[in-house]
Amino acid sequence: MLHAPARPDPEAVDTFLAQVGPAAGAEYPLLVASLRHMGGALSRPSAVEDAVCSRDARYFMESVGIMPAPPVAEAVEQATRHLYTAMAPYGTGRTMVNIHGTPGDEQDIARAWTPEVYARLRHDKSVYDPDNLLRYGHAVTPA
Repeated sequence: MLHAPARPDPEAVDTFLAQVGPAAGAEYPLLVASLRHMGGALSRPSAVEDAVCSRDARYFMESVGIMPAPPVAEAVEQATRHLYTAMAPYGTGRTMVNIHGTPGDEQDIARAWTPEVYARLRHDKSVYDPDNLLRYGHAVTPA
């Protein structure tokens, strides 16, 4: 998630294009890389308590790559890592859980929520799934 004013920072756009634009070359493994404008209804707080975070981000960065076999999979992982590392200075440090990508450790998964919401989700998990049966992918760990 990029946190930026109504118009993206020219330096952020230059950094993005340096990673995924023509200079990336014909062998670039990502099929899609985009910056999408956010705001509008998504930026408004919900009338009821929810776990949707990153409402303050003005732009959403997304990338898609197909990982059919080890050489291509490694290239996709490396390109994704380089893109997100290069764009980190312009971001919020958070992500959206349904578009998070490959889940990492607990700290990585927690980036989808504010610390307060993550603590509430962990508490709820310990109440409703104390044996951690739902534990794969981007699952929250019990408190």
